Parts: sequence; C-alpha cells; structure tokens
Amino acid sequence: MKKLKLSTREIGTVHVFDLEGVPNLDELDEVAWKIQRNIRRHRLQRVILNLQRVPAIDQLCLRKLLAAFIRPQRSLIFGACGSIMHELDDAYIPKNMRICASEKEVAEDLGPFLLEKEDSKRVLAEGIDSPKDSIGYQVDRRRSKRMHVAIPLELKVLTGAAGFILTNAIATNIAEGGLFAEYLDLQKAEQIDALASVEGLKCDIRIFPSANFPEEYQLKAAIGRKELRKKQLGLAVRFESGQAEPSF
Repeated sequence: MKKLKLSTREIGTVHVFDLEGVPNLDELDEVAWKIQRNIRRHRLQRVILNLQRVPAIDQLCLRKLLAAFIRPQRSLIFGACGSIMHELDDAYIPKNMRICASEKEVAEDLGPFLLEKEDSKRVLAEGIDSPKDSIGYQVDRRRSKRMHVAIPLELKVLTGAAGFILTNAIATNIAEGGLFAEYLDLQKAEQIDALASVEGLKCDIRIFPSANFPEEYQLKAAIGRKELRKKQLGLAVRFESGQAEPSF
C-alpha cells in the first residue's frame, strides 16, 4: 500500500492541500495534524482539499480528515472519486465545507479569492492603441464586477500534427492582452508540463456561461510562458490580435 503523502500549493490566493495514497488511521492522524497546524499558523480562511489521488478512504479516516477543515471560513473538496463520494454521502459535512465536481464550481465558490492581483501575472496587449479595443478588455468587462470572479475555462492546447491536450483551468488574472490560467487538476497539469516546450503553442479557449459570467466566448490564443511553483502550474496565454467581439 502506498504511503499517504501530503503536499501543498496555492492557486491564485487560495491554499490547496493535495493528498496521495490510501490512508490508514495512524497516517491520517499525522496528516490531519499537519493540515490543522498549517491552517492555524497561516490563519487560512479559504482552502481546497484535492482528493484526486486518493482511490479510497474509510468512514473513520474520512471523519478525521474532514475535522481538520472546520476552522477555515470556506473549505472545498475537489477530485473525489466514486467510492469516496459514496462515503461522503453518509458523512457529516460541516457547514463551511462544499464538495465541488469541477473547476467551474470551485471558481463560483471562491472566485474573488482565487483572483491573482500581481502585475507579473498580467498579459499586456501588443499592437493595440487602446486597451478598450482588445478582446481581453471585452471579456473582462462582462464578468461580474460586483464579485470580481475568476473565470473557469476550457483550454485546448494544440501540440502539432493534429494533436491536442484538452484541459480545464481557472483564469486567475485577466488583462487586455490575455490571461493567466492555473490548474487545479494535477493530472492535466502534468500532461502540459511534460511537453518539451509550451512557449508559442497555439490554443483554443472556451469560456462557458456560469453564475458569475453569463456569456460564452471561443477565442484563439498562444501560450507565452509557463510557471511552476511547487506543483502549481500556471500558463500565461496571449490572445491573438484581430479577433472580433463575439455576438450576444
């Protein structure tokens, strides 16, 4: 049995705890203590528990794990498989905790807190006299200004010879020239990171309607660079110039 491992990262400004392995009670006690210590030490108020790489967990271990996430104002569970979902159906879920099946649900729950305000994440427009003429500006002005939400999107990275990798990500920073997308899904992030080079690769972006972003966009873009912080992968994506504003 693979030893239970805990790792941490940040997507936008939200802390993510990634678990890997099948937990037993002794391992779970230690992991839960580490999670609680991290939450207390850094006074974390918005956290995500990623269970993508936990194939199974019994009810007692699950209770101990959930108890570690009572302190934050909002805790999300992402990536739970079918067997864990079955256990969650029979478990007591604290009021501050929600189970999310997709990046769309995560963005709708934590949008304002996922936003990344660092200038280093902004993608500036090239060859545009006025930012208001850019597709980035048109996208940005249509999201909910009251919530300042992050944007869930589908990113289709074209790898050449008609090949592609289809992924879901969350745009945590958007500017007139493009956006900075981050991956919550570790498996898709590893597929992208395994490419020899991503700079300059073309990609298709699809933004689906959601609670905080009512319109749909389909955009052409190219990857400018990738950033890897611990296990957190982000892509700076530049919009192609000359795209017309979508009709609504």
